[in-house]
Amino acid sequence: MARVLVIAGTADAMQVINRVMEKGHQVFVSITNRMSLTSLDRPEKLQVYQGKINKQNFTDLIKAVKPNYIIDASNPYSGEITKNVMAVSEEQKLPYIRFLREQPEFDDPDIIKVESHRQACDYLNQQIGNILLTIGSNRIETYTCIDDYKERVCLRVLPDSSVISKCEKIGFSRKNLVAMRGPFNETLNREIFKFLDAKFLVTKESGNIESVMEKIKAAKSLGMKVVLIERRDVIARNQTASIEKVLDFIR
Repeated sequence: MARVLVIAGTADAMQVINRVMEKGHQVFVSITNRMSLTSLDRPEKLQVYQGKINKQNFTDLIKAVKPNYIIDASNPYSGEITKNVMAVSEEQKLPYIRFLREQPEFDDPDIIKVESHRQACDYLNQQIGNILLTIGSNRIETYTCIDDYKERVCLRVLPDSSVISKCEKIGFSRKNLVAMRGPFNETLNREIFKFLDAKFLVTKESGNIESVMEKIKAAKSLGMKVVLIERRDVIARNQTASIEKVLDFIR
């Protein structure tokens, strides 16, 4: 039985953790939000460490956990985390693998691709109609530069008191907050979009591509425009999009 440390940041990471546990390995998980553990089959079997990952923090975590393997399944938008984890793994001479789903091709005139949240705001400021953000809560303050954001910008966020408090402190209207935990299928997405009278959907190329596609299909069925923030992957020295290859790596 191996001691495996997983850096978890997406729904796909939860699938990796469940499969590694099925093989009988001891799994330790580093996360930033405990709510993500709800998709695990046996969360009581895990030792979970919560907090931001910089080089010093991750070095301390390695010393505490003493893992045999590192699986980096962090969010594709968290490039700094991957850089820190790779650097510390190399310093500590620990086997490292990056798990990251392949990027799909989005070739559709109703999908506006942008490279950053700032570019998304620049585009939206030239448009008319309500906007729904489905990007998490880390970068929502960027969208306060949108004209009439208190009226136009709606947010779908996790039902966490600290997240809701942050939205309100920034100035987003409570009536424009949808605090729900997924998964969201196309039908549920469509009903939420209709209720908010949203004309624009802002989303990211997240690690859970099925979730992104459900949002895009719902938006397109309502004639909405989709603003897609493209991910910029950090190229890892050992990377795969296959859970089976992750399991082979541990074996």
